[in-house]
Amino acid sequence: AVREKAGNLQRAFAAVLRAFELKPSDLKVRAELERLGAARSALASLPEAERQARADDLARRAALVEATLAALTVADPAAAPDGVAAFGTWVTVEDEDGARATWRLVGPDEADARRGLASAHAPLGRALIGHRAGEVVEVARPSGVAEVTIVEVRKVL
Repeated sequence: AVREKAGNLQRAFAAVLRAFELKPSDLKVRAELERLGAARSALASLPEAERQARADDLARRAALVEATLAALTVADPAAAPDGVAAFGTWVTVEDEDGARATWRLVGPDEADARRGLASAHAPLGRALIGHRAGEVVEVARPSGVAEVTIVEVRKVL
């Protein structure tokens, strides 16, 4: 049974690696897959009782990684309508005080405020998606709701 689970885990791991090759920027998934691979390799050195429990745990973790990859949707920024804030676009906004900021709408794993990368799932990203330059949107912030005006929307080239 342990050999069968290890074989299944190895096949699942290989499938995830093949899928991963399509998304080399996802370092968190790569790191987890490498940890799973190293842990799988170490199974043979464990006592039988511990090996079974560890194999079960690794199988559960591999299933979670596979489910995560299966749920991912690759969005092509070029497919977004011109001038509409969407995943992958750069959006310049102006707040009520006239301060401007430019954000690229990205996936949650790429978000980095210091680099101007806002998650499309964060309050700012959700407020901007689907809107055009000239529109005013409300953004939920810890200090309360703020209005920002979309100044420009451009696609990443």
